[in-house]
Amino acid sequence: MSLKHVWIVFKKEVKDMIRDKRTLITNLVIPIVLMPLLFYFMGGGMEKMDQDIQNITVSLSSESNTEEIRSLLEYEVFADYPNISFKDVVEDPAKAIQNDEVRFVLEVEEDFNVKLKEGTPYDISIHYDESDTKSVSSFGILDQAIQQYSQKQVAQRLTDMNIDLQILQPVNVVPINAADENAGGNFMLMMLIPMLASILIAVGGIPAATDLVAGEKERGTFEPLLTTQSERMSILIGKYLTVTLFSFVSVIAQLFGVLVGGMLSPSFFTMSDPTGQMGAFNIPIGALLLTVLTLITLGMVFAAVELAISTYARSFKEAQTYLSFLTIIAMVPGYATMMMQPDDLTLTMFFVPLLNAIASLKMILGGMINYTYLGIALGSSLLYVAASLSLAAWMFKQEKYLFRS
Repeated sequence: MSLKHVWIVFKKEVKDMIRDKRTLITNLVIPIVLMPLLFYFMGGGMEKMDQDIQNITVSLSSESNTEEIRSLLEYEVFADYPNISFKDVVEDPAKAIQNDEVRFVLEVEEDFNVKLKEGTPYDISIHYDESDTKSVSSFGILDQAIQQYSQKQVAQRLTDMNIDLQILQPVNVVPINAADENAGGNFMLMMLIPMLASILIAVGGIPAATDLVAGEKERGTFEPLLTTQSERMSILIGKYLTVTLFSFVSVIAQLFGVLVGGMLSPSFFTMSDPTGQMGAFNIPIGALLLTVLTLITLGMVFAAVELAISTYARSFKEAQTYLSFLTIIAMVPGYATMMMQPDDLTLTMFFVPLLNAIASLKMILGGMINYTYLGIALGSSLLYVAASLSLAAWMFKQEKYLFRS
């Protein structure tokens, strides 16, 4: 193998891929444009839904439309909830809710005042739509308001009876955070980035791999290339480096799109956090370096596998068919581990291709660093690189596969 020939093949293939508009659109344009749009619409949709849930409209049934009941609800029960507004009285609660005229219809017992003075409970009935997400989510806010009003009444009764209010709370809950001080709270990042990075690294080189061997076979340019002074291994390594390069170009473009999307819609990353704020990052350089190297070796593994499959295929279309299964293979672990947290990671995951890269990313994003695990992930990936490249080299030397027709 000649490094000079490898470099010549690499430059030639990169130039050809850059000239190919399909590759540029697939690897660069679509990720950069798609991710910001996805984040913008998803983040905006979540914000709008949250606002809709918080802004609650209620009406009274015709039977409960009295001055006393309206005064009770507006000035006592919901006095501390300005987001709850009243609309006109409705005759048919079910029909009004189903037609989206109002979200809730309330009914209060007519003799509530008498029962209140007697110290007996009275009912406030809430009509809502259980099939409507916003109605179900808003129900908790109404229930909370009514429960708070009920507690105020209990406190007032105990005060009137000269009973200490502490009798209502025999136990105080004292929360103590046991998480490591370096552990981050970036749930959305831990969920999204490892999944995207692993899938894109695995499939980002597919367009290049498909074109560089199967495509050349179809165009009739592959055999002349083999007759040049370059050895087969030099040609293979040149093409291999090209596929690896375009895998990471795709990932970088996608992550750039994520960054732009996060700037356009910051709420997307914080919508799962009750504080509404991003966690702090404190990633040691060593841990970051090990993780980046694991990702690079993962891309090298899949680049070799994709070249081997492209070598086996008779035509461009056949290679596309075979390589499309890699997308499914990459998606399964990506989605299966999407909800996992750093403390859910096991040692076994760091030995398995794809899972080791996902686990490493989740570990450093979550701030729970274990250098032994990260070292195992990198070491296992290096072994997979050697095995996959050996497979690609073996396929490249087999005439029955190389010139299969």
